Amino acid sequence: MAEFLLILRFALTGLLYGFLALIFYGIWQDLRHHARSEAEPIEPATLTAESDAPPEQQFTLRAVTAMGRNNDNHLVIDDPFASANHAMVVWREGRWWVEDLDSHNGTYLNGERIVKPQPLTSGDRISIGETTLRFATDRASTPLV
Repeated sequence: MAEFLLILRFALTGLLYGFLALIFYGIWQDLRHHARSEAEPIEPATLTAESDAPPEQQFTLRAVTAMGRNNDNHLVIDDPFASANHAMVVWREGRWWVEDLDSHNGTYLNGERIVKPQPLTSGDRISIGETTLRFATDRASTPLV
């Protein structure tokens, strides 16, 4: 009986270590995949605030660009209809995306209110309150990372 219990202990210990090894292997694979995706170069892009009076203001996008009224945003929007933390433009999955941060007045992409992250293409217009920003990819400039 004692030998059986000893064998059972070794078997259970082996199963436990095997299970832990599988978990660590999965985490390691996920980290490798994440590191590869972060190593992808970010396509340079800009947002240009459209206005009637020149000059228009142009902003180079970071990998994550927060927009809103608060001064802690990367792109501060001086608009009474913009929320404190209104929207974000993010480089993800090899392209640019815009997403609303549950703002009160919403974020609009080409005149349509967005409810989930939307991919951007050059020439798209993002509206936050009364402010319109034109998105453009710009391979000539260097992005802020």
